[in-house]
Amino acid sequence: MRNISIRVAGYDISIILFILIGTLLGTVTAATYIWTTKTIDIQIEEPLTITSFPTSIRTHPGQNQTLDITIENIATVTYTVTLTFTLENATYQTQYVTFSNNTYTINPGTNQITAWMTTNAAAPNINLQLTIQFHRE
Repeated sequence: MRNISIRVAGYDISIILFILIGTLLGTVTAATYIWTTKTIDIQIEEPLTITSFPTSIRTHPGQNQTLDITIENIATVTYTVTLTFTLENATYQTQYVTFSNNTYTINPGTNQITAWMTTNAAAPNINLQLTIQFHRE
């Protein structure tokens, strides 16, 4: 009687099966070592809140107007904040209005900052909207 042997690419199939079963059992054993896995949600929140700011500004040509702003920092870290001022009429802003270009240090807790705008004495009367962007660094 003859021995029947199945060979794949010159290798006995029993050796290939032995290696595959060993790899599979090793993987299963390694995977069962991990006792448990937990997944939780993480939410990173903005630490700064503007709690007080002017809702409208009335000024006259040639005047300097202050803008008092209160920022609450609920984190334990100190941040740097810059403000970008944009009037809806860019030409008017370029010709007649100057804004403070300050960088503010915002410590933990309540922070009072003061920005300003100056209107040129030659500025004509106009009603505009002002957008203030706050940038935390």
